[in-house]
Amino acid sequence: MGLLRKISIGAAFLGGLFIVGPIFHIFITLTSKELILTLKDREVWHSLFVSFYGATWATLLGCFLGIPFAYFLSRCEFKAKRLLESIINLPVVIPHVAVGIALLSLFNERTFLGRFFHFFHLSFTDTIYGIVLAMSFVSISFVISSALIGFNNVDPHLEMVSRSLGASAAYTFWHITFPLALPAILRGAVLALARGLSEVGALLILAYYPKTAPILMYERFAEYGLKAARPVTALVIFVSLCAFFPLLHLSKRYVRS
Repeated sequence: MGLLRKISIGAAFLGGLFIVGPIFHIFITLTSKELILTLKDREVWHSLFVSFYGATWATLLGCFLGIPFAYFLSRCEFKAKRLLESIINLPVVIPHVAVGIALLSLFNERTFLGRFFHFFHLSFTDTIYGIVLAMSFVSISFVISSALIGFNNVDPHLEMVSRSLGASAAYTFWHITFPLALPAILRGAVLALARGLSEVGALLILAYYPKTAPILMYERFAEYGLKAARPVTALVIFVSLCAFFPLLHLSKRYVRS
């Protein structure tokens, strides 16, 4: 066995241990009594529902805005294109507490946008709308980046052939371009959903209520310490894994098909 192969195996083992170790430790330190009390805790289940509900709508909003944006970047050439491609990664770079402050500054009831939405009885402060807004902001980069990769990998000549045979631009997009880019879009959507579920910083500022699962874990830890936060964390990790393994499996099957 070569030296490089030994180093790769060792690095893979250490990397896997680094990822799995803390998660495994959470479960082995959990007692049956703590687990039963957590399973009976309605606040925990409600926070999980809020998290998945908000992240699902945030992902849908991200796809609604991000997919056309990615297609525009993929098919159009203009001077500021490189700048615009850099801007789409800003939500990943900006500290998420700063994201919450920026969103609160823009959408509070003293601003024009805040008053506009308040006229329609919509508020983004401590509401599910604020949760969706914050989750969508921090996760939309994954949708745009993945969709952009997908559209860039579609051969433009296929679209040209379709148009030359009399197909409309809309028909070409929905029957050729979009299906070919869909595997990359699905991967981006799954990543966006995961990112939305794990969001804390922006929600602490913009929408502390209704509590999401990460907010509840933070609150239990801050008020009662590690012992109180650990069983909630274990349940949230377990439910998240149960939700994402099927999604990842389905997306991989779609790619292979």
